[in-house]
Amino acid sequence: KDVLNLVYLCESFGLPEVSEYWRQVIHLNDWQKSRFVEKIVRTLFNTVSGKRIAILGFAFKKDTNDTRESAAIAICRDLLLERATVAIYDPRVDPATMRRDLLEVGIDPELFDSNVIIAKTPYEAA
Repeated sequence: KDVLNLVYLCESFGLPEVSEYWRQVIHLNDWQKSRFVEKIVRTLFNTVSGKRIAILGFAFKKDTNDTRESAAIAICRDLLLERATVAIYDPRVDPATMRRDLLEVGIDPELFDSNVIIAKTPYEAA
């Protein structure tokens, strides 16, 4: 969200090249999320279907409950679409928020209910 603000500011001040630079940073960050999931799938013999994957942290940054623009949302979405069982641990984020965030990015409620575990401890997630 900070980088998006930089894009806006650069456009406002008539700096299209600088704005495009920051836009590409956003694009690269998005690509890194999908690359991360692809690497997980590849490492687990090209399928995560039915495999449990622990996500330790769902918020945008440590010690907050702010999930806006959290990379974990996209990663969880992509893993769920690959039919992984995702065990999420984040003591600061309400389970209802996790559910809402994942449903907003296209996860079917039935898929959420069957493939997401909200863990109370990191050990339970693992």
